[in-house]
Amino acid sequence: MTRRLRGMTWDHPRGYDPLANTAPLFTALHPDIEVDWTRRSLRDFGVQPVEVLADRFDVIIIDHPFCGRARATGCLRDLRQLFPPEFFAMLGRESVGPSARSYDYGGVWALPTDAASQVASYRPDLLAALGFAAPPRTFVDVIALGTAARAAGKWLALPSCQSDSACLVASLSANLGKPIAPDSDVLLPPDVFGIVLDHLAQLRALSHPESTAWNPINTYNAMSSGADIVYVPFGFGYTNYSRVGVATPIHFTTIAGPGPDPAAGAILGGAGCAISAKCADVAAAVTYVSWLHQPSIQAGAYFDNGGQPGLRAAWTDVDADRKAGGFFSGTLETLDKAYLRPRFDGFIHAFEHMGLLVHRWLAGDGDRAALIRSANEAYARARDAA
Repeated sequence: MTRRLRGMTWDHPRGYDPLANTAPLFTALHPDIEVDWTRRSLRDFGVQPVEVLADRFDVIIIDHPFCGRARATGCLRDLRQLFPPEFFAMLGRESVGPSARSYDYGGVWALPTDAASQVASYRPDLLAALGFAAPPRTFVDVIALGTAARAAGKWLALPSCQSDSACLVASLSANLGKPIAPDSDVLLPPDVFGIVLDHLAQLRALSHPESTAWNPINTYNAMSSGADIVYVPFGFGYTNYSRVGVATPIHFTTIAGPGPDPAAGAILGGAGCAISAKCADVAAAVTYVSWLHQPSIQAGAYFDNGGQPGLRAAWTDVDADRKAGGFFSGTLETLDKAYLRPRFDGFIHAFEHMGLLVHRWLAGDGDRAALIRSANEAYARARDAA
């Protein structure tokens, strides 16, 4: 009798292909278990309630801020009870930055399947045409590059749709050494919030005007299909755009922020594999999830099928790095210094509210003081309710 697991991931080659394409490899080793993957939009990945998905699917790829909601509702299995201690010890050793512990919040609600943070990216050909031998290493360098780009009729780009606007604030504040804290009464002190907005205003003035409506995928599509976007200072990285064989490769590198360590503080992203509390065949799910998170699978079949692995074995693999166009070696410092955002139940709503306000402000709509006040009030309400 065939045991079937229903999986839900997110709709991008990086999110779907490495899972759907490797499932037959798993079934070849475990002929009685089949895994069928479905996908949802990137937007839903970031905001759709996890408890709704847990009603319908056995294994779910989630964003780590949902851990607070999982803990509050009990909709996911606590994986610490399902795997041996040595497995978690391995994941700890293999963690890319705080990826492994990002799912540990009063229980382990997912395993690090995919690792990412905001990083910087550039077109080396366009950079060279402007007379720059290397990408920026400091925020002053970023502004100098952006000024030179504008003088040549070209642009930086600042992906700042609603969710990404929130992430820009989180990365810049953490880079400045004043991160959004889970135990604070405000999202950011008004003076710090103001400094962050000042830096965003500098970047916005040098960035493609349409990029205020873009997410990173939109940005990299525009960057690779045209010749007017030179550099992106903050955006979640995607190896899909840098791999050997891509027609117009984008190179990825560390962020260059205004803080004391320019490469530090980028907000952690990535994705983790969870098991629903309503999964009827937990043993089959554990067998599959364990297989998926073996370093050899992550650095091998998972990466080869378009994945951006969650384990360090892939990020330090010389051959994988070559195939990824230097993505892993170019960005690992920023991943290892990434900022882990709060995960309390209610954080996502407050974070998205702030992102909408910042997105509108970057697009030229909204009052700066009102933005700061509304974002902080929403955060305070979320903290009080948690």
